[in-house]
Amino acid sequence: MLKINHKEYPVSLNKEYEISVDGKNLSFMLTQNDTLVYYDSLFSFKYLKDYKITKLVVAEGIEQIMIMSAEGSGMAIQKYGTLNPSMLSEMMLNEVTKESLSYGYEMKRMDYTRQLISGESVEVLKACLTYKDGTSIYEVSSYGKKDEGLIIMTIISNQSISQQGQDIINTMWKSLSVN
Repeated sequence: MLKINHKEYPVSLNKEYEISVDGKNLSFMLTQNDTLVYYDSLFSFKYLKDYKITKLVVAEGIEQIMIMSAEGSGMAIQKYGTLNPSMLSEMMLNEVTKESLSYGYEMKRMDYTRQLISGESVEVLKACLTYKDGTSIYEVSSYGKKDEGLIIMTIISNQSISQQGQDIINTMWKSLSVN
């Protein structure tokens, strides 16, 4: 819905319209950027317009947002409002990999440090899991301050078919900012 001078006009994206406002004919088209921005009181990041953000309250004081591609790759960010989750990264990585490891996947750790656009450095725990010809990649990172913080997790479910998931992850990492 487009609202001009307290009058509402139903509109759709990428369609040309003509309206009369105060006796003047106006033509316009509403378009959407290729990347959108998710804002929160603690963080923000860009994401591709082709994907929808799913938001869930996990427990009191813990919210999760998630963007996943059709093949099961993408990212999740958990926001903690009552505790600093910095010490939970290793536990989270263990939780998301334990089933694959018990199935027979082999894990190689390749941890690294990443600088956020807002200037903070975060340690990223990276696990590459392989089984036969398949490779899955999990990354877990955290950022915390007194009584609040984030856990950031990325998932590449199958490296050979996950270009969409990689695009989601790269867009998020290039733009992630903490407030």
